[in-house]
Amino acid sequence: NTEFENKLNEIIGNYDLTLSHLIRVGDYTLNKPGLHILEMTDAISLNYSRIKKEAPKNSLKSIIYSIEQERLLKYEKEVYGRYSLISLISEVDKKFLFGNRNDNILVCNNGVDLEDYPFTKRV
Repeated sequence: NTEFENKLNEIIGNYDLTLSHLIRVGDYTLNKPGLHILEMTDAISLNYSRIKKEAPKNSLKSIIYSIEQERLLKYEKEVYGRYSLISLISEVDKKFLFGNRNDNILVCNNGVDLEDYPFTKRV
């Protein structure tokens, strides 16, 4: 979006750091001054691979998700090292994309600690 990029270029000099939520927004901050954090939430390509497994084998949905999953996986893996920090919500997503790399990846779980807040069924 040209309007978004123009606004970013106008204000980015006022800040030391950018925090981009999701990979598509992160592209706007690359090659700009300052530190850049990418909050990926999860590996979208992993979600796509799960969806394509559930879809009928030769369905349009399966074909589209297969193509997109491969392209997105390659792209998601390429972001490693391009950001000061990458955040994901699970170790599963981290390992899927980056294996055992740890130097600029933070796993920040999204949810409730069930040991401190156990589930109790209510009537």
